[in-house]
Formats: sequence, structure tokens, C-alpha cells
Amino acid sequence: MSLVLTVLSIIVGWMYFFAWSISFYPQFRTNYKLGHIKGYSKEFGFLNLSGFLAYFLYSLWGYLDPSIIPGIVDIQDIAFAGHAFLLTFLLLIQCNYYEKDFFIVLKLWTKIFVACAWVISIIICSIELAGKFPHAGGNFNGCLWLGYLKVTITLMKYFPQAIKNYIRKSTEGWSIENVMLDFTGGALSILQIFIDGANSGDWNVFGGGGSFNIAKFCLGFTSIIFDIVFIYQHYFLYRHPPEAKRNLELSLNYG
Repeated sequence: MSLVLTVLSIIVGWMYFFAWSISFYPQFRTNYKLGHIKGYSKEFGFLNLSGFLAYFLYSLWGYLDPSIIPGIVDIQDIAFAGHAFLLTFLLLIQCNYYEKDFFIVLKLWTKIFVACAWVISIIICSIELAGKFPHAGGNFNGCLWLGYLKVTITLMKYFPQAIKNYIRKSTEGWSIENVMLDFTGGALSILQIFIDGANSGDWNVFGGGGSFNIAKFCLGFTSIIFDIVFIYQHYFLYRHPPEAKRNLELSLNYG
């Protein structure tokens, strides 16, 4: 173990924590400034809440019992997941303030998925904690289920927002500051994983003893990919919203 790499991991870890954590605040400001949430996907927010609860439980469990999952869980992972869950909960309260029927008009598939996911999670984790879970080596258990659930939700949650932007032909109401900070946090999170791997010398992804946190890596990688999509939508595809584009065309025609 290298002292330099250990310190570097701590520094990068807190950098990713602050970047990813701060990314939640611009959406509050955007909603307040516009006075509505028409540009914010309800399904994205609802799925996000369950995702971060799963990630917090996964990180806390893996930190308290390092042998249960491959990979290193850093204290920043727990701090980020807890903060993210709290901020997402508060954001949903703000959304409900602007749209009183926020939870009523959620797509049915979202409600069914979240309900089924948590019923299965409670069953699997209860069996795990009772010591009755049939382990598949170190590749699957109750804690890893929560990590895989978070990754699955992360894959799912971005699609409604990307589709909403496409249908509206605009990213107005979807904070680009959130996207840029999310991209930064994802990149730094993955960087910390590789620093931890270089420090321990064990890159085992599956099975016990490895330092490669597969759930954390998938979370960061997925976030980066979709953030690139959102950046392309904001700065290239929908640089001028339909109304602004019409005004621009009128000014050019009559200017």
C-alpha cells in the first residue's frame, strides 16, 4: 500500500463527492426560476429516489462488512449516497409543490417497477441477513443485489429525461449545470476506483478480495455516457428552443 496513492484516493474521493453532491442544487434553482417543472422528467426524479436509497444501503453494508462484496467502499460513497437520497427527496417535495398531481401522473410502469424492485429487495436482503441465502460465490448476495439495483435504475432513469428533451425539442427546465457536475463526479468516481486498484494491486472484479467496485464503476460510467447525450442535446441539437428559434428566424427575415 502506497501512502501517496492512499492520500490521492482520499483527495479524489472528496472531489467526486463535492462535484456529484453539488450537482443536485442547480435543479432546485432552475425549477424556482421558471416557476414550473415542465422540463424535468417526473420518472427521472421518482426512480432517482429509489436508486440512491439502494446505493446508500449497498455502500453502508459493504463498508461495514467488506467481505460481502468485491471492491472497496470508501467513506465518500456513503456520504454521497446519503446526501443524494436526501436532496432527491427534497427535490420531489419541490416538484409536488409546483404540480400537486406529481405522483398521480407518474407513468404506470415506473410505479410497478419500483414496487416490484423493493418487494424483491426486502425478500432477498431478509434471507441474506438471516444467513439462509444460497450464495453464488462472491458474485451475488443481498448487498450486491442492492448495488445491481442501483445500476439498473441508473440505466433506466436517464431515458425518460432524454426522451422528454427530444419530444420538447428543448432542454429548458433541465439544468445543464447539474449535467456538467454529474459528468465531473462520475469521472472522478471512476478515477478513485483505479487509484484504489493500483494501490491494492488486486483488480478482481468478481469474487472476494478484489478492489474493483463494479457497482460504483457502472454508476459512474453510465452517468458519463448519458451526460454526454444531454450536453449534445443542450449545446448542439436544441441550442435554440422552438420558440426562440422562431423568434430568431423572424428577426433575420425582418431585420
